[in-house]
Amino acid sequence: MLVSGFAGPRDRSGVWILSLATSALRKLRDGAVEGAVLSPDESRIAYFRVSVPEIWIMKVSGEDARMLYRVPPGRSHGERLAWSPDGRRIAFETSNDIGTESAIESYDLETGRAGVIVSDPKVSSEFCWARDGRIIYTRLEDAPNEKSSNLWEVKVDPRTGRTRGAPRRLTNWEGFLFDSLGISIDGRRLFFIRLRHQNNVYLGQLEGNGTRLTQSKRFSFEQWTNWPTGWTRDSRAILFSSDRHGELDLFQQEIDEKEMQALTTGQEQKRDAKPSPDGRWILYLAWPKSQGKIQTGEGQLMRVNVAGGPPEIVFRVAGYSGLGPVQALASLSAEGPPTFRCPLSAHARCVLSEQVLDQLVFTAFDPVEGRKGELTRIAAASVDFWDLSPDGQWIALGKSAETNGHIRLVPLAGQAPREISAGDWTHLQSVAWAADGKSLFVSGFASKGGPLLHVSLEGKTLLLYRGNKYTENPSPSPNGRYLAWGEMVEEGNAWVVDMPR
Repeated sequence: MLVSGFAGPRDRSGVWILSLATSALRKLRDGAVEGAVLSPDESRIAYFRVSVPEIWIMKVSGEDARMLYRVPPGRSHGERLAWSPDGRRIAFETSNDIGTESAIESYDLETGRAGVIVSDPKVSSEFCWARDGRIIYTRLEDAPNEKSSNLWEVKVDPRTGRTRGAPRRLTNWEGFLFDSLGISIDGRRLFFIRLRHQNNVYLGQLEGNGTRLTQSKRFSFEQWTNWPTGWTRDSRAILFSSDRHGELDLFQQEIDEKEMQALTTGQEQKRDAKPSPDGRWILYLAWPKSQGKIQTGEGQLMRVNVAGGPPEIVFRVAGYSGLGPVQALASLSAEGPPTFRCPLSAHARCVLSEQVLDQLVFTAFDPVEGRKGELTRIAAASVDFWDLSPDGQWIALGKSAETNGHIRLVPLAGQAPREISAGDWTHLQSVAWAADGKSLFVSGFASKGGPLLHVSLEGKTLLLYRGNKYTENPSPSPNGRYLAWGEMVEEGNAWVVDMPR
């Protein structure tokens, strides 16, 4: 049996052969992620590389590994590969960096060219290539059923990679999200895992200067997507996003209360609520809708007075985060540019990040006066998450796909840059500065449950908490007494159905 993914004490990724007779594992290759797949003649294995958007191929013995194809800049690949029935092509899913376009493509091993099979923003990464030439794939439903997906098919000529006719819907199921979609050896049955996700806000008390987390508890209990984005300046209430009304909206809830309060109303998609440095405003990002569709080219940084009143535009921002109710099922933060952070110091500026071509541009701004000038630029491909220090002088950032568990500290006031190691922990997902600016809270991926870490600026790392599936968006209270975070719980059941016709 071919096995790929993350394993071992440091969750190193690789490809293995599992003996069904002895249960022994034999490693074929380091540095591959989920998606390794055996060719129809069982002579070759195709797989993705870690940290780089590349498709590789090797012999079934693990020898002669070579790169086949590099995904173009501005696009990323999913986790699924599929061979054509004749072994001449490899299919894969790609999407643009802002999550508004998705496609299933195929690579021709003879010509070295890639071409689009299906282009549809609702296409997900689960698909398979049947012996009769059909590609069976999953497509997310349109609003208001965006949390369900169904099976579709498109007939493809394996020799040319061209479609034969339009895509056709196969199922009309409700409440399905698919994983590990595949076809039995005899081609008569389809198997998959039906997933169910639940995202919620959790809360704990910090002790020992943030080195201990006690009285951890679930804070939100509704069957919606919920995760924290910040705190009110008095540390009495958590700010968070929720899709309880269909689109992402902003709420706050006091830590001793059970009822939440809406921060704003309206038809826009809203996210990332945070207080201004002086505590006068709640700032957030918003994207307007037209005829039910989100306008993704440009959004707005908004402010609303904590004492009440209508929202006001601070300035316009470029791009779209790609975060919606469906994307939030796959990741709690699912965060991409543009994003912003505000310091605790009332004398420091907030910072906005926007992607311009292949650069992530960081700009200082004032909640009332607007943009104040560019601070720095960093290669966008090297940044998946970041946070601003409480004094506004440092940016902590990292790349989630890296296996070395390092966090970079980028200075904004002329200091020398630094790098911090999280020790044996790898695949970091998000970072937040402690309220006193002397340490970091870091979340990550691990095969045995997502860790929540305390990392000193000297690199001393302590495990505070381990979640069921993923933990993301650690958010310490301004007074340093509490830590909120988001956690995803995932449930799955295996299904086998007759091959749809």
